[in-house]
Amino acid sequence: MTEIIVNSESRVFRDSLLKNHGAERLMLCYQCGSCTNDCPVARRIQEFRPRNIARLAMYGQKERLFSKDLLWLCAGCYTCYERCPQQVHVSEIISALRQAAFLEGKIHVTIKNIVSSLPLHGYIMEIGEFENELRQDDGLPPAPEPSLSEISTIMTRTGILARVGGG
Repeated sequence: MTEIIVNSESRVFRDSLLKNHGAERLMLCYQCGSCTNDCPVARRIQEFRPRNIARLAMYGQKERLFSKDLLWLCAGCYTCYERCPQQVHVSEIISALRQAAFLEGKIHVTIKNIVSSLPLHGYIMEIGEFENELRQDDGLPPAPEPSLSEISTIMTRTGILARVGGG
């Protein structure tokens, strides 16, 4: 097991995390493990443990939290919140951690690919003739044509494209 070192930088990180909606109850976590026991992702991926993520966040271990893909595996199903006796929103804490990682340019490649495809297709994936035929078979109209110029403008002005390396 790796030693946890708490210093002023880690305290600053933790305190900034606590200001995020849903993360303010982080320090109420007493590590009972209820969040991990019923987590559908933790059942399938041994390394993903919401309890451990909460613990590392409590100690402000930014580098350890950002160095792996674990933050990006959370399904956001809120099972952890439903099971927590302290009503700690681990899924919201993970969301706040994702935002912090994103702002530092530590973005999972899948997220980069999804965001980069939006100004190209208007959707997270290209919707072509085949997909529209499937829609028609289900009695649906063709997918609406998005305004690629508007999407690109919004993404450029907000800076999201620059953050993912797309502009």
